Amino acid sequence: GSGGPEKYTGKDMRAAHKGMNISEQEYMAVMDDILGALDKHGIDEVTKKDVLAILYSLKGEIIRV
Repeated sequence: GSGGPEKYTGKDMRAAHKGMNISEQEYMAVMDDILGALDKHGIDEVTKKDVLAILYSLKGEIIRV
C-alpha cells in the first residue's frame, strides 16, 4: 500500500479487471493520466515514485486478465 490509513476492502485487482481485456498501451495511458493528476496537484517526487511503484506492481493483475 501507500502507507496511508485507509485499507482497501474491495475485489482483488485480477477479479476486478477480469474480462476487460485491458492492453498494455491502455494501462500505460492510465498511468500517464494518474501521474499528470499528481503533478497538477503538486504531489512530491517521493510520493509519485511510491504511486508509480504500486501501479507497476499491479500491472500483471490488470493487463489482459
